[in-house]
Amino acid sequence: MGWADMSTVAPIAQRAALSAVRADGEDPWAHHGLAYVYLFARRFDDSLAEFELALRLNPNFSLAQAFYGVALCCCGRWERRRSGRAPRLSPRDPFSALYYGIAAYAQFIGHHYEEAIRLSHEAIRQRGDFVGGHRVLTAAADMAGRHDVARAALVELRRAQPNIKLAWIAKDLPMRQDADREHYLEGFRRAGLD
Repeated sequence: MGWADMSTVAPIAQRAALSAVRADGEDPWAHHGLAYVYLFARRFDDSLAEFELALRLNPNFSLAQAFYGVALCCCGRWERRRSGRAPRLSPRDPFSALYYGIAAYAQFIGHHYEEAIRLSHEAIRQRGDFVGGHRVLTAAADMAGRHDVARAALVELRRAQPNIKLAWIAKDLPMRQDADREHYLEGFRRAGLD
């Protein structure tokens, strides 16, 4: 979410996730954690494989369903994401704001800006400090030509993630496809992020 330096937290997270998998190779949470570490290490194929293993171990693991969708989006395969599966598995889930934010991100990657805006609004409605929802809303609104919405969203994004910069997005958010990264950055540039 941009709250800590990735070079500091990534090795700690990787050690913890590998320890969890070694302690119990049948624990879907352990594989979910390792999958997320691999995603941010840009080990995309390993990330997908770990998410898939977590979901084989527990097909109803709503959080893993959602973050598997993130990994697919980051790999340029947004359309393979199972739209809405996580909220259906757990409709009152405390993580449902994340599920809407992830769905919004997938719609943004697919150039469906109005749907990305709608889903971002729902994510933010459920959890006003959800940085991912504010990020997608900012980029999607400007790409949709809704500049006033984008500027207001950027103000809220800066409140939720005060140190947000284009350089951070380019460096720390994992995206396999250069075109997807550039597309996301363009939405922020248009909204006025430097």
